[in-house]
Amino acid sequence: MAQAYEVLEMLCPAGGWIINGNTYESITWVDERPRCTESQFEAGFAQYDAWKAQQDAQTIADKTTATAKLAALGLTADDLKALGL
Repeated sequence: MAQAYEVLEMLCPAGGWIINGNTYESITWVDERPRCTESQFEAGFAQYDAWKAQQDAQTIADKTTATAKLAALGLTADDLKALGL
């Protein structure tokens, strides 16, 4: 099950919040960035696992694409590391 901070990172990725607990009431909004509602926060716990799986799949797809582009140029990830990139 997702933690409250993970739900907030999903719903409000730009930040603007501090949380000390697992309830909506434990959120301290520190600026005027867009905020989630209590109902969005509560629903976020059910949505988080699917969202995280999608994020992880996108990261793998991006890495695969980057590796293919490097290979097309005749490079490897180790070549980039040797160059300090």
